[in-house]
Amino acid sequence: MFHDPDSPRSRPRANTSTFSAFGPWRKQKPDQATTPPVPAVPTPPPLQLEELIHALTPPAVPSLAYARSLATGLSTHSPIPRHAVLNPILKTLCAAEAPVALQCAGFEILSAYFENPEAVGLVSSDRISYFSLFLVPATAFWGSEIWEPRFKALRALTRSGKDTVGIELHVITVLKTWISTAFNSIVMDLALDRPERAERERSVNMLAEFLTATVGNVQFMARLPEEEIVGVLHFYASMVEKAMDISSLRRPSLSSLPSEFTPNASPVRSYSQSHRRHPSSVSLTSPVSSPPVTPGTPGAASRQPSDIAVTVYINHLTNQLKTLSSTYLDLILPFLFRVLAHCASPLPRLTVATQPSRASTSEIKINETLASLLSGPYATTCMNILKRNLHPSLYLLSSSEDENGEVASINEKVVHSAIHTAFGAQRTLRNYIRRALSAKLARAYILRQTSAGYSHSGAPAHMEIEQALMERAWPSTDSGIGQSGWEAERLGRSLSTSAEGWVTFCYPDGQEMDPQARDGVERILEELAGTLKDVLQEVDARDEDSASLTREEAAAVGQTLFHLAEYIRPLRNPDGSPFVLPLSRPTDAPTSFLRTLTYILSRDHSLELKPLLSRILLQVAHHLADTDTAKLPLVMADQNDLTPISPDWLENWDIILKNPSLVSPQRPLTRKAVMVALEGVHDNIRDMPSYRKPLAQLVLEACQRSIDTDGAGDECEVMWKILSDEVVLQTVESKGADSVTEYLDLLVTAASQSDDYDDEDFDTASITTAGTHSPAPYTGLITPSTTATPILSRMQSEFHTSHTSPTGKEKEKDSKDSGLPFVMSSIISSLTSGASSRSQSIQPVTLDTPPEEISPPTPPEPRGLTADVAAVSALVLIFTQLTFTPYALESSNLEVSIHVFRSLLKLLDESRSARIRLAILQFMMRLRSDRDHRLYFVQAEYDPHGLVAMLGALIYRVSSPPPDSRRPSQTDPTDLASDLRSARPRVPHERDARRPRGRGAVAGGSGTSRSRSRLVDASQTPTPKPRDPLWTIPETLPFVVVDADTPSEGLALFDPVDPQNKLILPISLYLNGILGILEKEHNWEVLSYLLCHLPNQLSNKHLFCGPNSRLACSKLLTALCNGMLNGGLGSHVERWPTGLKVRDAHGLAYHTLSVLVGYQRCFDLGQQHKLVEVFENGLDAQPATVKCCLHALSLAAFELTPSVTKFMSRILQKLSQIMSSPDMAVHILGFLSIVGSLRPLYANFTEADFKMVFGVALQYLQHHNANRDTPTGSWALSEHVRILAYSTVYVWFLALKLPDRHKHVSYIIRQLILANEEGKPVDGPTEVCFDWLERYTYASADPRPANSPVSDIVMNPTGPSLAAEDGVVEKTWAVGHSIITIRTLKRLGWFEVLSRGPSGYTKMLCRLENVPMVGLGDVDPDVVSLPAALIMDRECSRPRAVQDEIPVSASDPSTPSPDQSELAAADSNSAENVRALLAPSDSDPDIPPPDPLTGYVWSGTAPSQRRKQVEFDPSFIALQVSHRYNSSKKRHKLINSPGLSKFFSTLDRIPVIDTHKVGIMYVAPGQTTEQEILSNTHGSPAYTRFLEGIGRLINLRGQVDVYAGGLDPDEDGEYAYAWWDDIGQILYHTATMMPCNAHDPQFTNKKRHIGNDFVRIVWNDSGKPYRFDTLNTQFQFVNIVIEPHSLGAIAAFSNNLHENEYFKLTVQRAPDMPDFAPVGHFKLISAKNLPLLVRQLSLLADWFASVFSQTQRDTERQEITTNWHSRLQAIRRFLSQIEASAAADSEPSESQQGIMELEAYRDFTTAF
Repeated sequence: MFHDPDSPRSRPRANTSTFSAFGPWRKQKPDQATTPPVPAVPTPPPLQLEELIHALTPPAVPSLAYARSLATGLSTHSPIPRHAVLNPILKTLCAAEAPVALQCAGFEILSAYFENPEAVGLVSSDRISYFSLFLVPATAFWGSEIWEPRFKALRALTRSGKDTVGIELHVITVLKTWISTAFNSIVMDLALDRPERAERERSVNMLAEFLTATVGNVQFMARLPEEEIVGVLHFYASMVEKAMDISSLRRPSLSSLPSEFTPNASPVRSYSQSHRRHPSSVSLTSPVSSPPVTPGTPGAASRQPSDIAVTVYINHLTNQLKTLSSTYLDLILPFLFRVLAHCASPLPRLTVATQPSRASTSEIKINETLASLLSGPYATTCMNILKRNLHPSLYLLSSSEDENGEVASINEKVVHSAIHTAFGAQRTLRNYIRRALSAKLARAYILRQTSAGYSHSGAPAHMEIEQALMERAWPSTDSGIGQSGWEAERLGRSLSTSAEGWVTFCYPDGQEMDPQARDGVERILEELAGTLKDVLQEVDARDEDSASLTREEAAAVGQTLFHLAEYIRPLRNPDGSPFVLPLSRPTDAPTSFLRTLTYILSRDHSLELKPLLSRILLQVAHHLADTDTAKLPLVMADQNDLTPISPDWLENWDIILKNPSLVSPQRPLTRKAVMVALEGVHDNIRDMPSYRKPLAQLVLEACQRSIDTDGAGDECEVMWKILSDEVVLQTVESKGADSVTEYLDLLVTAASQSDDYDDEDFDTASITTAGTHSPAPYTGLITPSTTATPILSRMQSEFHTSHTSPTGKEKEKDSKDSGLPFVMSSIISSLTSGASSRSQSIQPVTLDTPPEEISPPTPPEPRGLTADVAAVSALVLIFTQLTFTPYALESSNLEVSIHVFRSLLKLLDESRSARIRLAILQFMMRLRSDRDHRLYFVQAEYDPHGLVAMLGALIYRVSSPPPDSRRPSQTDPTDLASDLRSARPRVPHERDARRPRGRGAVAGGSGTSRSRSRLVDASQTPTPKPRDPLWTIPETLPFVVVDADTPSEGLALFDPVDPQNKLILPISLYLNGILGILEKEHNWEVLSYLLCHLPNQLSNKHLFCGPNSRLACSKLLTALCNGMLNGGLGSHVERWPTGLKVRDAHGLAYHTLSVLVGYQRCFDLGQQHKLVEVFENGLDAQPATVKCCLHALSLAAFELTPSVTKFMSRILQKLSQIMSSPDMAVHILGFLSIVGSLRPLYANFTEADFKMVFGVALQYLQHHNANRDTPTGSWALSEHVRILAYSTVYVWFLALKLPDRHKHVSYIIRQLILANEEGKPVDGPTEVCFDWLERYTYASADPRPANSPVSDIVMNPTGPSLAAEDGVVEKTWAVGHSIITIRTLKRLGWFEVLSRGPSGYTKMLCRLENVPMVGLGDVDPDVVSLPAALIMDRECSRPRAVQDEIPVSASDPSTPSPDQSELAAADSNSAENVRALLAPSDSDPDIPPPDPLTGYVWSGTAPSQRRKQVEFDPSFIALQVSHRYNSSKKRHKLINSPGLSKFFSTLDRIPVIDTHKVGIMYVAPGQTTEQEILSNTHGSPAYTRFLEGIGRLINLRGQVDVYAGGLDPDEDGEYAYAWWDDIGQILYHTATMMPCNAHDPQFTNKKRHIGNDFVRIVWNDSGKPYRFDTLNTQFQFVNIVIEPHSLGAIAAFSNNLHENEYFKLTVQRAPDMPDFAPVGHFKLISAKNLPLLVRQLSLLADWFASVFSQTQRDTERQEITTNWHSRLQAIRRFLSQIEASAAADSEPSESQQGIMELEAYRDFTTAF
């Protein structure tokens, strides 16, 4: 009773200390009575036997007491009365209407009488008369009180069945009735209480035992027909059938057996290549000490009705076996099979150890009976019957038609009976085989124990072997159990045919199978699989040397397993997909049969079966996971089943290649494994045509099939590669193309048949991402009958849960199992002997999977190719093998190669697939030519300058910046700061400025920008594209090129000797194909790839050298220019990616046009004009395009000077409209600096044009000063651009003619004032600019005077005639920011004016004419003035001897100058050689004017005087001696400071122009190291010509005006190259001009100069890319690399001008250094203009490198001061130290003046 929670009573506590006896706990047996109790009758006094008979004889009323007393007395009374006396009594008592108790008493009387020894035998009539008492209907039913008296009476009457003459059939009938009535209640009545059930069970047992004994009597059997005897057996069988039927009705459905019972189950063994015995069969803990487990005896609990019936049946059958005819075995054995199927339990694992049995008593009895039958006298008959019942009957397999012609259905009961019979037969056969296998295991175990039991002396040790183990090893009945095992030869075929039959029966055509019948069939198949499992377990338990199957066993197991596997093929999941066997986890299979089958199929392949396990798995590959099927081809290859070693190797390959499941896109791992195995086999037989050609034919057929299957070619590129190899090999072997026509046609067809990649709805993800995992196996199977079994439905959710939520260990296990731990050994080592040098091992197959992100794009995961792309890859491979290998030496091979090239070009033009054209372009764009016009494929250095990566970043195609150790900062593709992002402050604590994100990192320009450059705003960031791009950077090429980077030995691009040579690659056709793409391409993927990669290819000019190519280049330029000008380029694109437009295509095309500048000889003047016009139009485009156009225009300024001159005004107008950050301004100002150095470009400039130039430069100064406190980008770049802006003003101001300069001063001053913030003093650089303008507005004099002999003679008079009072008098005044010193000779009238300012100083020597000159004939003559007057008109030159010692030089006026005393000492020789100077000059008066750029190589005077005509205006003199800033308001300050001379010495040491030093190195062919490069003492002829153009050779010895850059003529050589102008000077540290000392093997002397230079010019003739860090130094900033645009065999020292007419120029930058050079990634420039461009580039580079270094690599905000600014600061410091009164006399405050007043104050042109 459960406790009621609502009850108010508390719950009683449990008694845990004491308890009563168990007896009262038992349920008391209730009183049971089938009839109402008879009232108690008083016991009469004892009577005699006669009295009792009389008292009971009718018509007396029967008394129960008298009847019982009579029965008691009759059993021992003597003499016994006649039986006739008792007849009336028995008739009355045993009547049907008599009470039960009286009936019991009557039968007791009858049994007592005939049990009396004196009872005589009865005649037949009497026996029949008495037997009639048992035929009363009331007695036919069973009763708990009457059954036993009645049974005893019958037994006594028949004398235990011996006396039954005449009543034999009646006896059998009565007993059957009694047994049936007793058994029916047991079976049917579920409410039957336990005592009555036990009583009925006892009744059935006793009655059946009596019936069996009676029927077994020989006399009894002799009097009955055989049918009646057998009828008893059938009666018992009917009882069993009834019990089984009732039991089946009480079950919900038939179900498969539970999992195999294994007490110590071990996990499923992992995949292995070697055989290992199962641990349970190798060793036992203590087999002899384990007591046998016997089944429980009945009685403790009531047995099941079926057990009762089976026991009765088996007992009777055992009794009748010896007498029954063998013909009845056809009925008996099938019945036994059905019964066994009903009570079958899971079998334990086959092992030596004794295991607990889970079998029921019935199962044990049936198994024993069947075992005795199979080993008895009818063993052969029984075995035949067993074999027949293993298969579905012909009746079940045949179909009949009804009267309507429809297929008649088979009775379900018949089907179920047949299935049960077959299952029992399969279990019987399995037990039969298990006994044989168990005996073999036991014998092997005993043998091992025996062999291990001998002592060291050889005597056998004591052994205790369990008796049961001995009996199992050598059973008493060992029929079928021999030494050979389980008789596989005799039973194997039955197993296999049985499996085949039931699998066929399971899937009837057009009929639905009952679910219960399907469950039954699965039970049968499970028994078959279990039998195979038992066999394999026995094999696992064998020793290593015998762990293999015999030929018969291998055939039996293999064929049976083959047919069992067929069951899987029709299975489907609920979604219609094929059911997947979980080979990696067999326990996850949904049914018991599938678990067993999966376990067997998941075994390792080391055990040889027939057919092989791999062949069996191949047939069900559709139902295996990708990871499982991926192992098959590699295992087969490892076992040599796929190599010529096996006679069936071609058949195996045919099966694999024809199996669509193995090469479907849904199985990438399997396809890759197939390809790996195929590739390995092919590589090893490629040198054996007899094997290779048949395999190639199979591959050809497979490829033909793949063309018709969508996507079937994915990851099958190996097959296409094999076809390409076959084409090459057959071409070489047959010396022609006739034998490979079929292959080539297939490749072209496969490549041209696809057209679905351009579909708008096509998902590119399906192309680039193939499924890498097979779907998890479903558990809800749908068979062809579309009916799921109850078990499968129940298991479905459990299995699904286990897969959707795996544990961590399972995940780890899955990840480990995904790999293929396989290494292919020597495949055909016995057939090949070193034929192939390739490794004969196949690498493991690996998997990869990628994340999905928009910015940057995820690079496509490495995967296989589609069939069309693989065909293109094969064509490429054919071309490369026939072109770049020694095969190219044969003309027939080259003909095939050219044919393939033309086919590729045709596909490029006609294919409708974007991917096909893209694959072809990926190959074509990498073709290059060397200097000998030999073709090669570039791979190692395809994008050496990063141009492709940068262009890809502009259109969002870069996933990550490609590492490049040689060029750490050569236009980082992700650093598009100057293109697509706004500037950002770079302050010290923000060293790592934010890098752009995304594909190209688009961000708008400055938020305050007023330019028209269309900067993209950050809010307009491109949205994610709906489809993945077909190509990204880094690229993964869909093909492999043999001998890449190796020029072809036979195929050329141009033959200058024989232009009609047919073996010339028609590269012009390729250019025509490119032209077609540019004009009509509608797919952005193809067009963008072409535009990104074409510039690199065009830079290889030798690739397009023929006349046809030159014509094609001209057409290419026309198409590009027209398309850019009229918008036609990219207008045919049908679908633009999100965020991209036509202008983006134009932006890419500008880079191609930039390279085409180097092809100027292919274009006429009109085309050149149009090219420059396109660049001019590009200045209105996006920032990246503007920068590209500026770089192109910088190059065109040298190469296309007439065209640039024509558009120069329009270019300046557009540049004046661009306001941008330093990232863009540095390129604008760089361009203006270059143009300013080329006089032809501005020769026709107007005043407005010059004003626009000044406006552009000064505009940035305003922008810089306005954002000075909040910089928006690189601080170093900002400082560099500020300096460059002033330099641009200086360069262009000097470009003006002297009479026109003053016209621009007002504009420049106004813009400078506007650039300074109002209310603040003018900054230092502006003050310097003011001072500089004053110096050069009215004169072109040098910034520093030269000490002439006249000055030395006049201002340093010596001699006794001069009085002391006639000496030099000197005074100094401070006038603004200038220091004016005047020195006079009192009596002679000579005076010297020296004006020192920030931008230089001026020296004037004059004579005051108011002082009369005393002639030589007078007293005290003037001996100074006359000689001075005589030499004033002479040329300032040193004596001839001195001049001869100082050869051609190009000194630098910016060299720190000595003070006055040093200058006088240096020229003391002049004063002593006055007379020599007085001699008439021998100079030729007709000397031609000097070159405006380089001048003559003279010596002895300031360098700048030798290259220009000096002129000046009178205003210049006035400006030097007056206060330039409105002198009416300013008084001069007389300086009488004792530190004046020291100040002059310090100031004069600061150069008046900026100085630069740049290193030059020559890299000879093959050189790569620092020592090799520095060891060079000379270079190539082209290098020498370059040096001659970059500067002038100067002699370092004795130079006083040249900036030597630290060179010592005694250590570093006497000569150097230098260049100068009025603004700066460059000294070139040329490594080849420095001596190489034997005591300096490391060339430290050279490196101490070149290694400390911020900029190095590298002439690279090595044929290899120059690494940025080749020179090991801490000053790694900028390398300007010059190298041939084409590599090749022609020596670098060749003096062929055609070979050296163009060079490639690149700039390598240090990490984190912004782009500043007007070169971009590279430029092609002619040898003529190369020195001019490099000179300007080196000047700009050294400027920026200096700024970059001083700002600690752009990490510190430090203002950079020039030499002029330093001079201004020195003057200001000196003036600040003057007396306070002088300092108080200051100029008007600029902060108190307005802009207009300040402009008037600063504009000196209004007064001078």
